[in-house]
Amino acid sequence: MALCNENERLLKIYSKYMLPVLQFRDIVITRGEGAYVWDANGNKILDLNSGQFCAIFGHSNPKIGDELGKIAQKLQDTDTSTLSDDVLLAAKQMHDIASEMQGRVIFLSTGAEANECCLRYAKHIKRKSGIVSFDLGYHGLTHGTAGYSMSRNRIRPPLEHSYVVRAPRAYYDDQLSNEQINVYVSEFENLVRTERENIAAAIFEPIISGGGLLFPPKYYFKRIREICIELDIFLVFDECQTGFGRTGTWFYYQQLECIPDFLVCAKAMGLGFPVACVVANGNSVPQESFAMMHYSSHQNEPFAGRLVSFAIDSISKENMLQANKIKGEYLLQALVRLSHEHSIINSPRGKGLMCGFNLLIEGVQDYKEAGSEFCRIALENGVLLQHCNNGQTIRLLPNYMVEEKDIDYLCKRLDLMIRKHYPHGR
Repeated sequence: MALCNENERLLKIYSKYMLPVLQFRDIVITRGEGAYVWDANGNKILDLNSGQFCAIFGHSNPKIGDELGKIAQKLQDTDTSTLSDDVLLAAKQMHDIASEMQGRVIFLSTGAEANECCLRYAKHIKRKSGIVSFDLGYHGLTHGTAGYSMSRNRIRPPLEHSYVVRAPRAYYDDQLSNEQINVYVSEFENLVRTERENIAAAIFEPIISGGGLLFPPKYYFKRIREICIELDIFLVFDECQTGFGRTGTWFYYQQLECIPDFLVCAKAMGLGFPVACVVANGNSVPQESFAMMHYSSHQNEPFAGRLVSFAIDSISKENMLQANKIKGEYLLQALVRLSHEHSIINSPRGKGLMCGFNLLIEGVQDYKEAGSEFCRIALENGVLLQHCNNGQTIRLLPNYMVEEKDIDYLCKRLDLMIRKHYPHGR
């Protein structure tokens, strides 16, 4: 897929007005439909990451457009101390799909904001400032959330009482024995027992995405939950990527059978628009009064409530939880077959519609450039991919409407590009 003049023209004229916060792609997207987007030159590109994992009903879904039109004609905004009927209904529905928590909800805009809100209250309630997180975790790019993520060493000034434990290096449930898992559990337990006077909460992604698509086993979280209860430490699950049905249940904690004290959700629940939330467990978090107010210009927005209700109703009505399991298995098996043909596709893995694989390229040690090059070549072949884990891992989080033919197209394009560009990866 050759880049042509309109992409180049737009970028040449207008990209100088953008902060260079990262290396942008050499295309300009002008529209999308379903699992596909089109660039300024009219090239059709498969997007199996639903934007940034957010547009779960596909790009430009007309039903979402209709819902946004209704929202715009009803109520744009409320002040922070006034609730709307749409927000109240959405809170009840969130309570119901996370019924194990018997929780209460605040709606916010982004995952980072929701994590900040959650940890702020955890510290306030426990009257401690320490937070434990995984070495490979990602919780946002605010100063606080980045200070508890894998980027923590680059934060200035560094956060005090930011404690780190290694994430279990597991790609599937039974990869590690209980003896191996207990090594990771002991690391956590030794840390929190030593620092228990400082630690308010532990925050984890139940599936570690940006750190390499890792799947800490159920037994690990069972033991972590027991230790947190014993030592009076809040357990927080950051389900910004795993939540809202992506893995085949409303939230991944439901598969782990490990109920957190706080649940953070974002991305999918907004259907491509900025919506996030915090659910506080009614069984372990004080419910009557937090005694610490939270003010944000866009908390508990009417449009957020309406979109969340629409998402819940649609997922339930169309039985998408079960469908995501079936489609996810189809995607995973397609990647497995591709890995049998090409050694460059290594360790395919996934849960529901959250899948990926590692790149294994002969002679490559540092995958930062190699991962970017792989994605660049894929784009030239009509596929929009994202890499993480310093370039070594390719992750795929398709929209929930994805069809088998879209997955087949992905594999066909990857097969052709590998045969042409990576002959030693066969």
